[in-house]
Amino acid sequence: MRPRDALLLLALLAPAARAGDTWTVGPGDDLARALEAAEDGDTVVVDGGVHAPVVVTRRLALEGRGWPVIDGGGRGTVVKLAAAGASLRGFVVRGSGSSLDDENSGITVAAPDVRVEGNRVEEALFGVSLAHARGSVVADNVITGKALDVARRGDAIRVWYSDDVRLERNVVTRGRDVVLWYSAHLTVADNEVTDGRYGLHFMYTDDADIQRNRLVGNSVGVYLMYSRRLRMSHNAVVGNRGPSGFGLGLKDMDECDVTDNVFADNRVGAYVDNSPREAQSFLIFRRNLFAGNDTGVALLPSVRKNTYSENAFVDNGEHVGVLGGGTLGANAWSDGGRGNFWSDYAGYDRDGDGVGDVPYRSERLFEHLAQRHPELKLFVYTPAANAVELAARAVPLVRPQPKLLDDAPLVAPVVPAGVPRGAATAGAPLVLSSAGLVALAALVIFGVSHRGPPACSGGTPAGPGAILRRRGRTAGTPVAVSSDVVNLEAVTKRFGQALALDGLTLTVRQGEALAFWGANGAGKTTALRCLLGVIPFQGRVTLAGHDVRRAGKAARRLVGFVPQELTFHDDLTVRESLAFYARLKRVPAGDDALLARLGLAEHAHKAVRELSGGLKQRLAVALALLGDPPLLVLDEPTANLDAPARASLVALLAELKAAGKTLVFTSHRLEEVLALADRVVLLEGGRLAADVPPRDLGERLRAHATLHLLLPPLAVERAEAVLVDAGLLPTRTGAGLSVEVDPAEKGRPIALLVNAGVPLADFEVARTGAAAGRS
Repeated sequence: MRPRDALLLLALLAPAARAGDTWTVGPGDDLARALEAAEDGDTVVVDGGVHAPVVVTRRLALEGRGWPVIDGGGRGTVVKLAAAGASLRGFVVRGSGSSLDDENSGITVAAPDVRVEGNRVEEALFGVSLAHARGSVVADNVITGKALDVARRGDAIRVWYSDDVRLERNVVTRGRDVVLWYSAHLTVADNEVTDGRYGLHFMYTDDADIQRNRLVGNSVGVYLMYSRRLRMSHNAVVGNRGPSGFGLGLKDMDECDVTDNVFADNRVGAYVDNSPREAQSFLIFRRNLFAGNDTGVALLPSVRKNTYSENAFVDNGEHVGVLGGGTLGANAWSDGGRGNFWSDYAGYDRDGDGVGDVPYRSERLFEHLAQRHPELKLFVYTPAANAVELAARAVPLVRPQPKLLDDAPLVAPVVPAGVPRGAATAGAPLVLSSAGLVALAALVIFGVSHRGPPACSGGTPAGPGAILRRRGRTAGTPVAVSSDVVNLEAVTKRFGQALALDGLTLTVRQGEALAFWGANGAGKTTALRCLLGVIPFQGRVTLAGHDVRRAGKAARRLVGFVPQELTFHDDLTVRESLAFYARLKRVPAGDDALLARLGLAEHAHKAVRELSGGLKQRLAVALALLGDPPLLVLDEPTANLDAPARASLVALLAELKAAGKTLVFTSHRLEEVLALADRVVLLEGGRLAADVPPRDLGERLRAHATLHLLLPPLAVERAEAVLVDAGLLPTRTGAGLSVEVDPAEKGRPIALLVNAGVPLADFEVARTGAAAGRS
């Protein structure tokens, strides 16, 4: 028989390929039994209901209709996909255990070519965890971790020894990291990661593409370590201001290409350590926007073979920093006759070719001195710093060695194209706005404009009854205050192409307390920065008639500012700190009555470093009150305090409000807003969404509580009957019942069961709705 005929005969004798069956599981059916009965290639359709945890050991497609729930009841891992080619789509997976050692997860993938798409993973320690899962896809999921401190959280997504994996269009919040380790050829695209430690964390992972992701409000946006040939493009990396606060960290990286990204309002836009590490390797930064960071790019002195071209360095506190002292090595600050745009470049372009005719030299003397003596950073933006720079320009002998030389500086910025501008989650649009305000605190203390010529401090404010406040006013001099203390008119702010504030208009009257409320990135902090006049913006802002741009000094003397992140001279005592800042502001230092009023009298002799977080926050308020300003501006004043310290500070602010101070503050705590605010301004995507009384905010954010009741199996039916008779609508879970109630009545179902003699093993309360998450 010819080989061709033999193959034909085998094909005829072989059994026909089995067409996959479809199994339908209803709300009251046993999902686990259906999975046991199904065979490879089958589809299991689940119509609603709440189901117990499952393990999938066959190549099945699980399809949810009407958002069926798989509930772990707070124990172990909820779903395990252990069969190659399996898929999970359209489920709510919630309630994993809390053991970091056991890596309790919402979804575990332990086989290749698995697809996890279009699910909601809620209250999971680890969100989606992949190990040895080559070729798998995790896409279009919303993943929310447990409400724990960062150190106690698991990774929102973990990719471990899994090549060719794709992570796409996921929305991740409240995880620790998105970890991608010991893998290759990954695609990470169009994801949004917020409120975590490291947004993306690569280690020993080569040949990956990182594209169009939004990494906002984490401690670090992206950390790339010990890898090769990673390509990072068109990402928005914004407001990452944790302890290290890197937008992008690069550690021992080779052949890395960073192109067309936005790094805005981070502590450090990009941090470079020993990258590249190999002699023949390289690192390229091209067409990125570094805007509003404390430091645009920070490099260790040993860094070599970096190329920077066509990047835009705009309004960073320091465009380029050299960490640890020393001078930068052999790096290129232009390529092919094209350098970078520097917002402080003072050259010219006579021939109109877009390239400056004189080189850009980074040689600011004050930066140089502050790098050698960090305590001098206290004087950033002060007249003293400006005087140092003036002296350096006037007397070239005192100029420092330039940190870098760009021989072809651009006279206009190249704005990255294709960077995501909005968030995927409804009601929480992503804008480039969140900022730490350490340097801004110095601006307000010293009353100096941000960049540009000093504002006029004299003259008479416009309008009858406006505040007249001159340098050196003695304590007790009356201050006339107009009825409108704050006016914002069509205030608009952009970072590159991203719109941070869009035509914001509002007024704050004397003695009023106004709270800004919104999601991370909604524009709250940017609004404060515009109000204080320390960043450029379109529109108009006046403080009691003083235009913050034309009369910045006069306007800011009316303000006491309390930043979220505090910076003090730790060696000074409390009393010495008051005296020091009072001299800088040229106002009386305050007496023991001020210390007593703020609960600091018994701590006046202590060094600042010995104070608790709550006492440091009170010291910040004391400094803000120096000179008796009529307006207090506070950015998340209780964000870093424990519950007793929060309550104490809120009580203090309430006293100040009762004494006639005008308050403008941001907060994500509803109880603070209800205690202090007369009005709440809701921001969404930089726009004014609502201006409402605090009680209306509570109604807008009103949440339900879901009570998970853990019951013995034989008690479930009786418990269900008791709750139904009481007018409640319980749903069966794998471990008992779940019931939604008003937050004020969450104890009612428990009382009903206890009074009816139904045994209750345990219970758990989960919040749902907008108020449950951080805003």
